Amino acid sequence: MNDSRLRIHTVLAAMVLLLVSSLSARADEGAAFLRELHEFRLNNFMALATYYRYSATSDTSAEGNIKELMGEATRNLQAVSESGANVLTSDQLASLRNEFNTFSQLMAQNVSDVTEIGYPDLRLVGEMANQAVKLSNVAQELYTQSRESSQTAIKPQVETARSASVLMAQMLSRYAARSYSPVTQTFQGASGLAPLDQQARELDVLITEFVSAAGEGSLQDTAVEIQTKWGFIRESYINYNKQNVVFVIERYSRAILKELNLAVDSLQNA
Repeated sequence: MNDSRLRIHTVLAAMVLLLVSSLSARADEGAAFLRELHEFRLNNFMALATYYRYSATSDTSAEGNIKELMGEATRNLQAVSESGANVLTSDQLASLRNEFNTFSQLMAQNVSDVTEIGYPDLRLVGEMANQAVKLSNVAQELYTQSRESSQTAIKPQVETARSASVLMAQMLSRYAARSYSPVTQTFQGASGLAPLDQQARELDVLITEFVSAAGEGSLQDTAVEIQTKWGFIRESYINYNKQNVVFVIERYSRAILKELNLAVDSLQNA
């Protein structure tokens, strides 16, 4: 009798352990999938921002950065396609790939125009900017749906930092579009978006929220660095029609993105 009970307890314990391991593996897979999808959005906006600099300067290092960022976005998409099969439908994944392919083709054509002709086709550049927003929106919808359907627990601070970083990257691409073009009234990036000053105030809220929840220690130090850097360039985004030194805005915006990514890594490893 005792042997039978022991065997039952052993079997039950093994089943519980297997279930816990399965749930843990699924949670890890879900977190990795969401991370890749988030980085996919960032890399596309950063490639767009870098393109605007390349279109005005023909700087070969900028061209190289575009290739690197588009390569990273392609890698992100491949990882999403491989790990998202259990979360998204084949149609959803196909839709994301199709939108990215359109963006990638437009990027290649626009880079080629600057390289071979020496100046951009503003119509195609506008199409690319709109496609970047469309692509990001599709990715955001899939991100939200995947997080809910997979029941992946993401810390609120991670979500705040990710929202702030995507908004910062999009704002940078729009600011670069205005600053590097001689035809600012036409070359403002994507259409149908909230004005830059409104987006800047949205970023204010996200950064304040992140700093308030940072607590103490290294995360608090990072949060303060983000807030300080943002304070330095905030007025440039608010008053985006005024002349500013674009490379300074770029440098601080990229530094903020780096700090936000470090914060996310720190939170996920805690």
